[in-house]
Amino acid sequence: MNVRGLIREETCASVSPSDTVALHSRSLRTDYIKAARARRSRSPQMSRHFCLAAAVLFAALCFAEAQRRLALPDPRSCANRVRHSTYRDARGVLHSYFFSWEHAPTRSLEVDWLDARNICRRHCMDAVSLETPQENEFVKQRIARGNIRYIWTSGRKCNFAGCDRGDLQPPNVNGWFWSGSGAKIGPTTQRNTGDWSYTGGYGQAQPDNREAAQGNDESCLAILNNFYNDGIKWHDVACHHVKPFVCEDSDELLNFVRSRNPGLRL
Repeated sequence: MNVRGLIREETCASVSPSDTVALHSRSLRTDYIKAARARRSRSPQMSRHFCLAAAVLFAALCFAEAQRRLALPDPRSCANRVRHSTYRDARGVLHSYFFSWEHAPTRSLEVDWLDARNICRRHCMDAVSLETPQENEFVKQRIARGNIRYIWTSGRKCNFAGCDRGDLQPPNVNGWFWSGSGAKIGPTTQRNTGDWSYTGGYGQAQPDNREAAQGNDESCLAILNNFYNDGIKWHDVACHHVKPFVCEDSDELLNFVRSRNPGLRL
């Protein structure tokens, strides 16, 4: 089942800033610091003006960090995207994959869930969607080979506006989907429809939403490497945590760029 039409959370997700916003935010912070250094040399009246300006600047900074959006693909980045491997799944779908820890500039990079998606999307890819057992095993073998502790996937729980349909309730059972492709993940109570761990921080089968008590809904799907002596398994994790990531070709984004850039080799 496809839930692409319901996926609206991606335009304004409640996690930390994407790199585009972060760059803008750093610029604002730099301006703020420069202004603060000059404050001591100003008169009381000028100081009052400074305080007002600082308040406006701070409000702008908060606004910038609140505006989280999915990134659009960049044609040049798409054409030059790094492809560490290709894989044809059981359905015959052939995609290229990028593993952040295998690329020197991103070897030590860990980002939140939305940033992971946006880095992938700028290159006509998206965070990986593990739609077949074979693809899941392919990615798990790569994690094991690199001895990586955890990664982000595109997995997401439908717990936002538009997710009140009966067939998506309760969200922790029936609301999980691959945001990179729009494909729905099977009910979490049917253990053969996914690769959820049988344990977690509270010793409960995943997804357990254990951070909800601290106000953090565990609404993003990560793969953890034997974190709880459980092997390499799926876990629900709060989206603000930072991790390495895997990108997978996005047919939707590749076709979008092709349609607007005739002759571009992708």
